[in-house]
Amino acid sequence: MKNIEIIQVNGQAVFTSDEKNNEYVQFLPDDPVEQFVEGWRHEGVAQRLRNGTFDFVARPRIRSEATLIKKVAHGRLSATKDGAIQLTLKIFKSEGIPMAETFISEAEEAVSNVKL
Repeated sequence: MKNIEIIQVNGQAVFTSDEKNNEYVQFLPDDPVEQFVEGWRHEGVAQRLRNGTFDFVARPRIRSEATLIKKVAHGRLSATKDGAIQLTLKIFKSEGIPMAETFISEAEEAVSNVKL
């Protein structure tokens, strides 16, 4: 079992919404102490109940662990860890080439002669 660390901080939570219905949560500790907790930034799921209870569960970021299948001039064809096939193409506008035709021809080139 992993070590579980519990840190309790007393303070006040402030819930705010703006004119565009964006909601913000801010926690203000009663006794702020520098370096008391490690700073972090995560995406996740937040829940606020009608009685004011609030909790947040961070969602782990899953980084791509794709395996290169074939390289093309403007991208790559890869097999992802979750079993998908991914084609990534990137063309700069400044290259001055017809984008639609280039995307189609490079996609065809990427999958040609490759067993998927």
